[in-house]
Amino acid sequence: MENPENNASERKEKPPVLNHGSFDRSEELEPRTKPHREKEEGKLIFATPHLEDAVMFLQKAAMSGHLLIKGERIAYALIVDSREDFEKRDKGGHVYVLPSDTFEPSPHKGMSDEWVSKEAVQPLNVLEYPSALEAMIENGVQVYFVDLDTYRRIRAAEDHGYSIYQSLQSENQRRGVNVKEFK
Repeated sequence: MENPENNASERKEKPPVLNHGSFDRSEELEPRTKPHREKEEGKLIFATPHLEDAVMFLQKAAMSGHLLIKGERIAYALIVDSREDFEKRDKGGHVYVLPSDTFEPSPHKGMSDEWVSKEAVQPLNVLEYPSALEAMIENGVQVYFVDLDTYRRIRAAEDHGYSIYQSLQSENQRRGVNVKEFK
């Protein structure tokens, strides 16, 4: 089991289009400073070739990323909330399909295969999702609703939470949709 978030040594060729997920609606994406990133990076637009990565940003998960299990890259989102409370607040969002012209590979500080642009970008298309939860499940993100203690144990785990995920039931498993198990 590997954590591909820490393994960005190999970059693929620039894809023709990239995806950017957001709960905000805009006609043009402007570079911004993200609070979870370093200020010296300046204002950036973040994007990814992977739709499952983009839909994770339709909501504010406590933690999201990927684990590499037997060669398969599995996207996950941890939500420190009850399913019922999350669903009440879930307003969905938008995935912007962007031309990759102005994007460069990100210095690895965030998700793997992340690209950044310092210039405003006009979307080629906008995918509308009425529910962030449904968008994640539809696109194969393994969604876990956890309590604060479980979240802290996963964050502190030397195996990136792998052994803890094995004992949890994802929302995908509960529904029988796009299940990818941490086994």
